[in-house]
Amino acid sequence: MRRLCLLLGLPESASVEAVKSAYKALIAALDDKEFGKKSTALEQSAKCRKALEAAFKKASDKGFAKDDEEDVLSSQGAGQQTKPRLGQLCVASGMISMEQLQEAVEAQVKDKLPLGEILQAKRFISQAELDGLLLGQEIIDVPSACTDPFGKRLILLDLASEEMVLIAQMEQKAMGASVGELVARHGWVAPEILRALGAAVPG
Repeated sequence: MRRLCLLLGLPESASVEAVKSAYKALIAALDDKEFGKKSTALEQSAKCRKALEAAFKKASDKGFAKDDEEDVLSSQGAGQQTKPRLGQLCVASGMISMEQLQEAVEAQVKDKLPLGEILQAKRFISQAELDGLLLGQEIIDVPSACTDPFGKRLILLDLASEEMVLIAQMEQKAMGASVGELVARHGWVAPEILRALGAAVPG
């Protein structure tokens, strides 16, 4: 039942009654009628419900056992710090979008060139910007794994990739905002969905 509790934003010690009640309330909050037709929020609410329903069924089939071993998110390296990747810095600094990063990484795999060269060749960043990012990369430390509970929740709900959450965690150190606020600011998760999940999002 660990996965279901994490998806619902509840502690692992939550009672079965609390889990069932939170599940029912969140499924209602994520109902299609709450969001505009053909909106990002509508697509994301469907992803959330699918993940929630699968986790609820699995927990229900196992009698809501608390000691059941479940594959949640690996916490391996959770307490360790590492240097941020160049692509993460580019997105966190607002120089490129996640889509541009994905495009550059695909080209990197194909052409076997350093990511910095690809980003310059595509005119996503300049040489001066690259130099500044490489310098920053040496002096910044970030968590090597997703450590934010709400970030883990977004990953398990299929709303954000681990890369997005790692970028948000890096920005969090500098900006002091929540992961929810940061993924909303980037446009990765619709504010309406974040509010349905109980996150405080401006606007």
